[in-house]
Amino acid sequence: MQDLKDKVEEQLLKSDLQRSMLHSTGLDRHISQFMGVLQGAPTLVQILAITDIGISASQLEQVRVAREERMRYGEGNVEGDEDGDLEIEGEGPMPKYPRSQLHFRLSDGLTTFEGTEYRRLPELVLGTTPLGLKVRFSAI
Repeated sequence: MQDLKDKVEEQLLKSDLQRSMLHSTGLDRHISQFMGVLQGAPTLVQILAITDIGISASQLEQVRVAREERMRYGEGNVEGDEDGDLEIEGEGPMPKYPRSQLHFRLSDGLTTFEGTEYRRLPELVLGTTPLGLKVRFSAI
């Protein structure tokens, strides 16, 4: 039985929840309008979009362009200990996105809603965390 559970969990983590989940078994459809304390069991959701709302759009765009330029010149998406030079391609480590507070668009496969970090989630990194990553969404 445990082997079956492990295989189902693996499939869920690798698939798009829109195709894998039975609709109306996850979050309430009106969760984005809910005001109050959430209650209930944790629900598996996937990240559809991620951005940093504490950093200016122009600064994020500057880093995005520099990272794309580095990858175009054959440098991998490898994070270094320090930020690379944004002006000269191929010099120094891959530039990191500055980090403040992340904002997400999340979905349980049917219901889509917005969320913002309450506390810093160091495992989630702009530019590195893949879209479609599954996380457990739970009430506070």
